[in-house]
Amino acid sequence: MVLGLLWGYLLPGSFGFFSIFIGMGIGWAVAEPVTLATNRKSGTPLQIVAALGVVLAYVVRNIVDSNTIIQTGDISGYIAVVVGIVVAINRLRF
Repeated sequence: MVLGLLWGYLLPGSFGFFSIFIGMGIGWAVAEPVTLATNRKSGTPLQIVAALGVVLAYVVRNIVDSNTIIQTGDISGYIAVVVGIVVAINRLRF
């Protein structure tokens, strides 16, 4: 939730191509605490938790930015979420 708040307040709006880098940062920032909390373990359940964390950050960002849960036409936000999920899952690979 903190990542979503920071994303919504510090980086409101869309950033086009740079949303890829925002997604990478959010994916890493969600996956790293998951690995630290589980003593560097990995696996499918932890990948699901990290992916849901990225989606939760996106939802919180949308609520902060425009008071809606999912913005229509937010292509850069969708790209950031997909990239963030991929990074988080790859960070927690076997």
